[in-house]
Amino acid sequence: MRGIIMLLPVLLWTIICAIFGILVRVFYRADRTVLITGHYCWSPVVLWLLGVKVKITGKENLPLVPSIYVANHTSQLDIPIVSASIPRGLFFVAKQELSKVPILGQYMHIMGMIFVDRGNREKAIQSMEIAAKKVKKGKNLVTFPEGTRSTDNALLPFKKGSFVIAQKGQIPLVPIAIKGAGKALPKGSFIAHSSTVEVKILPAILPNEHIHLGTAEFAQLAQEKIKMAFNDK
Repeated sequence: MRGIIMLLPVLLWTIICAIFGILVRVFYRADRTVLITGHYCWSPVVLWLLGVKVKITGKENLPLVPSIYVANHTSQLDIPIVSASIPRGLFFVAKQELSKVPILGQYMHIMGMIFVDRGNREKAIQSMEIAAKKVKKGKNLVTFPEGTRSTDNALLPFKKGSFVIAQKGQIPLVPIAIKGAGKALPKGSFIAHSSTVEVKILPAILPNEHIHLGTAEFAQLAQEKIKMAFNDK
């Protein structure tokens, strides 16, 4: 019941934070702005409203340099969960459709989020090249390499885009294992359930330590690390 009642406050808070972020951007860099609006303002309140607690382990594994964070994807809550868990200005790779959402789309454009047209391979490649340049300029990138939300705990095959960027740019790749988000807010549902979600920040994978791996094998390495994290007690 709480999950249904709180949907309107969550929507209103999202709009408020987007407008606030647009105003803050006038005075601060984009990475500082998304840290303030995403990590400190928007995500903790959204999770509190929905009764979702986040148990985080592995913060000591957070790199001090710009990195690419890759996480499994089972729920719409994955974005506020990741944002609340990592005290960095995070730039998300999002589907093109979100750019058309009023206010939120404008906020994402102004902050410099990356939109990917999943139906156009050439445009998708161009978007990932833009993402690579952003990381090289000091921004932290978040992707959900499954490309869509899975309906159970089974990981879908990882798309290669994030891993191509990491290998070409020699950028640290940080696997994030999210467990329980699909139960808190299942795919296709608008009813959230009060629960605790586990987030495990795993040690960064450094491309220069795996130069013998092709892109597919590099992606599989990250996927296996996330799978193993699920099985850890």
